[in-house]
Amino acid sequence: MKLASLGRLTASIAHEIRNPLSAISHAGQLLAESPQLQASDTRLTDIIQQHSQRMNSIIENILQLSRLQRSHPEEFLLKPWLQDFVTTFCSTQGIETRYITIDIAPLDTLVRIDPTQLNQVLWNLCHNGLRYSVKQTGNLRLTLHGGINNESVNPFLEVIDSGPGVSQDALDHLFEPFFTTEPKGTGLGLYISRELCESNQARLNYIPTPGRGSCFRIVFADPRRKQLT
Repeated sequence: MKLASLGRLTASIAHEIRNPLSAISHAGQLLAESPQLQASDTRLTDIIQQHSQRMNSIIENILQLSRLQRSHPEEFLLKPWLQDFVTTFCSTQGIETRYITIDIAPLDTLVRIDPTQLNQVLWNLCHNGLRYSVKQTGNLRLTLHGGINNESVNPFLEVIDSGPGVSQDALDHLFEPFFTTEPKGTGLGLYISRELCESNQARLNYIPTPGRGSCFRIVFADPRRKQLT
């Protein structure tokens, strides 16, 4: 009950911040368009817009947390679903699909998860992975590797990039809300992704791969077992 009340309070605060933030952003835009604005002040209007956008992103993520819907898991073949996802993702990002490799074996790997929520999780992981890959190597490169875990017999999916990896200091805080190593990040993407996975009885973890980028692994619930309610 306390957590639910805190969630409602947080959402309420976010709503209250949104209105004055919108006014600040709009005022900054009008100021930037003013013909009387001196060149030396342009940097100040840029700062207003940048931080307004960052605050708005934080608010959107907080409101998203308060609106998290109950999962509606479905069973589907992982590889065909990933192919459709990659096509849509790359089209939206303006990149070619060849930059994302899909490696699923066996081909008939079946998963049970809410496809809409899996889309949200993968969108965040792929967006982060490509950004860090470019930052580290200058190249777009991402691998979606999955199949069946030999020990647990659970299906899994790994998002592997060629970025710098996660530092040892950051590992313990990686999935904490508002923790980020990016100046413009909100620190809620991985937290929300893990919450969505857990609502589907799946697990999202970071797998250390020293010197080989980052690997985020989703271990799905065993599709042979009945979904708990």
